[in-house]
Parts: sequence; C-alpha cells; structure tokens
Amino acid sequence: MSIPEQRADGGPAAAPTAASLLPAGGRELDRERARRLAAVLAPGVVEYKVLVIDGVPHSKERPRFNKDGRAYKSPTDEAAEQRTAWKLRPAFRQPLTGNLAVGCVFFRPNRQWIDKDNLVKHVLDAGNGIAWVDDVQITAEYGVVELDVEHPRTILVVTRHVSSMDRSDVVAKVHRPPRKRKG
Repeated sequence: MSIPEQRADGGPAAAPTAASLLPAGGRELDRERARRLAAVLAPGVVEYKVLVIDGVPHSKERPRFNKDGRAYKSPTDEAAEQRTAWKLRPAFRQPLTGNLAVGCVFFRPNRQWIDKDNLVKHVLDAGNGIAWVDDVQITAEYGVVELDVEHPRTILVVTRHVSSMDRSDVVAKVHRPPRKRKG
C-alpha cells in the first residue's frame, strides 16, 4: 500500500513532472540539470563535478566468449570505452577515492530502444582508473535517457556519497599484488 504525498498545507502533492526534475530545453540548461541531479544523488551536497560529453552515448555491449569460455570485450566496445575515457581524463587529475554517486543524463539522437543500465555501465567502466579507482566505489547512481536529435551528449555528475557501505579501502583492495597460483 502506498502513502499519498502531501503538500506542506496538508493537501495532496502534485505529481512530479520530468520538467520539475530535469528542466526541458536545450544545452543551455545542462548546468541546471547537473545541479538538480547532484541534489538528488547527494542531498545537501556543495561540491560536485560536471562533465558534458558530446556525441552519441554508447551502450555497453554484452561480453563475447572465446573457444575457452573466457569473456572479452568486442573491439567496438573497447574503442568506445577508450574514447569516453579520453574525454574523462582532462576533468580528473587523479581517480577519486571513497564512496561516490554518479548521475548521467543521456541525450540520444533517436528513439531507438537502448537499455539505460548499459549506457550507465559504459560510463562507469570507462571511468575506472581515471575518474574513480574502481566502479565498486559507486554506491549511488541515477540514469535518465532523453531525446535531442541535434545535440546528442551525456551529462555526467560525480559527487561524494554517504553510505553505510564504506568504500574508503578500495585503493588497497584494487591494487593488491596478484595471488600466486598453486602448483
């Protein structure tokens, strides 16, 4: 059973619209979209990083498998991930540590059915070692798919996130020396 939302005066609250969460309009509103997204990801946040990545957002492909059953990335997926990583590099001097929240607004050039989770996964994987040490640090994420035929792009918002799932030790776990095999 759901509890109806109420206004401060006790009356029923108006249903949120897409425009109240992410304002409608063109590229000129990207910074406002990012500000609102940061407020949703981490209420009360003051500092956050915003990056607008021009171009059609890439969707992470399913892994491929060789004859031995080992998974690998397709060459197309690998190239797209490297392109996104290069676009992230100027915004991040070194990978962020600790818990992070990531929000993405993907502006697609057409109405093709694309899985939002695969769009987000592409960005998270591309940011490994550049924007964050490892995407296991992302303890909150939010993705939105929108349409912009003339200016496809991705708005990326990254901020600190408070969570009971402490990820401050990710650096030590990710960078530990590999185990030696027995035998």
